[in-house]
Amino acid sequence: MAGHHGSLKTDPAVENFNLWREQHYLRFRWIPANVKAAILGMVVFPTVLYTAVNYTTSRWSWNAKLKGQPLAGKPE
Repeated sequence: MAGHHGSLKTDPAVENFNLWREQHYLRFRWIPANVKAAILGMVVFPTVLYTAVNYTTSRWSWNAKLKGQPLAGKPE
């Protein structure tokens, strides 16, 4: 039947990895590497992304452009 898994052999290394992964929050510590990753992921990257998007948002005008008209700048 579909529910019978008697022939499945479990791998101890996979089981150990799953146990460590599922209980990682119990062993988490704020070491310098974790602080660096958190600051980069929650402060620096979003700030750089926002700055890049904000700088280029109104730089290009793609709406209703005809052949030969420049894409840069505001429509006149």
